[in-house]
Amino acid sequence: MSVKKQASVLLQQCYDDYRLKLFNYCLARLSGEREAADDCVQEAFLVFNKRLLDGEEFENPRAFLYRTAENFVKRRQEKITNETKRNVPLEAAEDAAVSDEIYTETLDSIDFDALAKRLIDELSEDEKTLYNLRYIQNTRVDEIALALKISRPAASMRLVRLKTKITDMVTRLDFEKGG
Repeated sequence: MSVKKQASVLLQQCYDDYRLKLFNYCLARLSGEREAADDCVQEAFLVFNKRLLDGEEFENPRAFLYRTAENFVKRRQEKITNETKRNVPLEAAEDAAVSDEIYTETLDSIDFDALAKRLIDELSEDEKTLYNLRYIQNTRVDEIALALKISRPAASMRLVRLKTKITDMVTRLDFEKGG
């Protein structure tokens, strides 16, 4: 039996055996957020399928799926925590508000080219390649997937992760400056 066929059979068996239990586990960890729990389960099965297709063998597929789903749950919780930190009550926002003049002066004083170079320098070589393809050369996702010899969903996921990383880096820079 081919690797692809074996992967398909094992994936279907694991999906049938563990999907509902894994969903309930994620649902409990995510305080009843059904969509988020479903997303985590889907992501776990996507990772499992990719690894199966790459020829990886699993001694305990159930443990792998739970561990992978848990990682996605943790990422989702971190994202929610970070978003909560970024939300400022209206009263605090009014107290922190600056005039248009101060804002304009601040923007004028920022060297955006140097800032962009600094951020890009912090990326790994693979991330720099992906950044260059998407944001410098304006390459479409399916063309990126072809160039990197990966699937379109994998390319999309890498782009999402890259965008999230860059956003986090910019946010971190903003906090380092105290603003």
